[in-house]
Amino acid sequence: MAETNHIHKVAVVGASGQVGSTILKHLLESTQDFKVTVVTRTDSTATFPSNPKVTVKKGSYTDGPFLQDAFKDQHVVIFALHFMAQGAQIGMIDEAAKAGVKWIVPNEYAGDGMNKAMAEGVPVFVPKKQAREHIDELSKTHEGLKWIGVATNPFFEPFLIKSAKIFGIDPESHTATIYPDGGAFNSSTMDRIGLAVTRMLSLPISDHSDSRASLQHYANNFLYVSSFCVTQKQILQAFQKAKGESEADWKVSQEKTIKQWVQECQEGLKAGNMQAGWGLTMCYYMGDGMGGNYQEKAEKDQKILGLQEENFEEAVKRALKA
Repeated sequence: MAETNHIHKVAVVGASGQVGSTILKHLLESTQDFKVTVVTRTDSTATFPSNPKVTVKKGSYTDGPFLQDAFKDQHVVIFALHFMAQGAQIGMIDEAAKAGVKWIVPNEYAGDGMNKAMAEGVPVFVPKKQAREHIDELSKTHEGLKWIGVATNPFFEPFLIKSAKIFGIDPESHTATIYPDGGAFNSSTMDRIGLAVTRMLSLPISDHSDSRASLQHYANNFLYVSSFCVTQKQILQAFQKAKGESEADWKVSQEKTIKQWVQECQEGLKAGNMQAGWGLTMCYYMGDGMGGNYQEKAEKDQKILGLQEENFEEAVKRALKA
């Protein structure tokens, strides 16, 4: 349990990954004086900053005694596991609860888990919902145990830039498919994710003058992270501007609707095509009114955390030069 009204001891599982590394970076840069325990596999070759604030503990993700020792006295455990490794999370959550951890940030970093249609309609989101429900169940026998979900929507650099094709924008072939029933959706840079999580953990646990500006507000709730809220057309225009191109340089079509794509993906899943699950995820992000736009929620969190919307066109320029 935290000895003051702030979190200080943080364990990060998966600190070498895309999300974990940016969270670790910002925790160490924070003036909050976080003490970080990095929990990693025995056979991991990942390296971590040589910093007096960091303790690295190696072991098996299925070794109960090891995990309980690693999680002992931690105020919060952050899970930032690779998609293929998140199956180990439930057992690790059990050990965190046994160790007396009160705050758990489970493996979310995707869409709005509080949006029922999205949480239940996207297959890759189902394990995330199950993890939250598992923590809720554990809290019945482990007093004070809480979760905080982190909604990020698609990551900016790996998806909107390096894999823009899945959003209908193909910079290599200079072709784009714009869906008429698409809408604006949020996206987060990797750096923004780490900064937002760190600033949230820096909030007082409780604040009687402003309950929203406290960690308690996020208990069994979501933090909504966002760098931008953009449409397909804005993505296309940003690519064109960054590359010094015009509309005439691109072939833009409207071949089908998001609703048609959803149907195709659902049929693909029934036929055993697991890649269709990723397509369905993109549908829910991009489809107007399907849950990908949580801008109103994000703006409230940005205000509390002292963050502002980033410039999308400038971010695209920087990313393409990187």
